[in-house]
Amino acid sequence: MQSQLSFPRNPDIPNCHQSSLGPHLSLLPPASDLQTPLESLEFPFCSLVPNDLAFLSQSIHAPALKRLDLSGNNISRGLLEPLRQLLEKASASLLYLDLMECRMADSDLAVLLPTLLRCSHLRFLRLCVNPLSMAALKDLLQKTLELPDLHVVVYPFPLDCRIESDGFDDYFSRTLLSAARAEISQLLENSGRTDLVWTDDPDCLEYVQYFYL
Repeated sequence: MQSQLSFPRNPDIPNCHQSSLGPHLSLLPPASDLQTPLESLEFPFCSLVPNDLAFLSQSIHAPALKRLDLSGNNISRGLLEPLRQLLEKASASLLYLDLMECRMADSDLAVLLPTLLRCSHLRFLRLCVNPLSMAALKDLLQKTLELPDLHVVVYPFPLDCRIESDGFDDYFSRTLLSAARAEISQLLENSGRTDLVWTDDPDCLEYVQYFYL
């Protein structure tokens, strides 16, 4: 059984009041107490700060990580560069990466993409509920075709398909979403990667076999 550490989100605490990882760092087992480094770290909606990711990237766990869940952490709050460094350290082992709802913009993805492409064993990538354009998603698709083990990408509704936003919720055109799905499907078909699934279903439980490491 793989070693893992998880801090699940407390649904009774609003996102803005979630504590950062900092107070929990003492819960990471000391290296001297571990026979092997942790392979799975899950910190969804933990309001991480840059020092948290810097700590993780310098820990003994980073080079052994197979599963990393940082969903719900705001990448625009100085997390981009420490996240890139953490992915760099984990690139030789990482299989599963969840960056759902991280407020990742096109420019952020462009910074991370070269490092993502070095994650040569990556199987599952979840990026849904991020404000990414169709152009950025197509670029991601074309460039990640070179990752031979990648099987599932969960992508967000493209910003191009949004027809309204009230500051809390976004509303998307079904017609535009259908066209976007068709374009992505055509790109995949043209690539010959019949083993690769791109879906905008954030749950995609039918692909659960790829989640287990």
